[in-house]
Amino acid sequence: MNDARKSLNKKLKIQPMKRTGRLIKVPLDKITVPDTRIVDIPEAVVAYFDVLGFSRKKSIKDFEITLEDFLAPLAIASTSYPDIRFNVFSDCAFLAAPLEKAKDLLASIRFAFTQWIADGILVRGGIAIGQYIENRSVALKMASKNFSGNIFAGSGVVDSVKIESSGCGALLFTNEKCGEFYRKKFGEPIFTLNNLQFLGWSDDEGILYWFLGISLLRLLKIYDLKDWKEHPAKNHLINNLKYSLNATSSRFLVFLTFAILSLPDISSKARKEAVNLLGIKDPDDFAPYKSHIDQWLKQKEDIGFLRYMANSDSSLP
Repeated sequence: MNDARKSLNKKLKIQPMKRTGRLIKVPLDKITVPDTRIVDIPEAVVAYFDVLGFSRKKSIKDFEITLEDFLAPLAIASTSYPDIRFNVFSDCAFLAAPLEKAKDLLASIRFAFTQWIADGILVRGGIAIGQYIENRSVALKMASKNFSGNIFAGSGVVDSVKIESSGCGALLFTNEKCGEFYRKKFGEPIFTLNNLQFLGWSDDEGILYWFLGISLLRLLKIYDLKDWKEHPAKNHLINNLKYSLNATSSRFLVFLTFAILSLPDISSKARKEAVNLLGIKDPDDFAPYKSHIDQWLKQKEDIGFLRYMANSDSSLP
């Protein structure tokens, strides 16, 4: 405490900005707030997105490429869906639309996810139903060109952010209200993982091929680490695999899993952990796919590109 008191007696080296004028007392009942809302949707579908692993990236080039690849699909989608609000800031984004445009909102989200996966970017989302408000502060009239600011509010904003952070994986998490809306209105299937609900963003095996391949190869790298159990990306990648293998009835992704685990440079430790995780009987489950796996292992160029995409995230070892 004595040290604290001494520090309080020291004069600040950098003084706060000073403005001229005088202070006046204004009664609370005389204070008015101008209406600065530019968008107010009482019942909207609101989605929030965040790039997984962004804060752990080590490469400046990776930072720049990720941000560009994260923004681009949303910018492209905005040209086809003018009734949706798109707001992107750094590695995060808000999308919002009135309930009558809920179909367009989900279509734009699914487009973005397919493009993110094509670029090797893993993004987690949360989607909810509630009020969405965008404000344009009167303070912006006083701000100069070096200031940029957006104000978002409403229950839909709050709920979508909470939902996004509730689960693991590059998935579109939702709550019971929003999930039930999409199920009843559009017949959308609702997935459940670890007691959390989410909407699928693709059932196309061609897209899921890259999603599963990138996620599995990244997970195998983590399994080679001494402290792999505590790695922050582990559970995200595991849930990516679970979604991929359940999003389609095609056995092609099961084959891909076996094929990647058959790569000659996969360590026995990493292979064993993955096999145990997925409940694979080794070598019995591999046997029916042996000839196809042997053919796949000859596709050096395709495997090389898959590896390149899996190794493009500098947040991983």
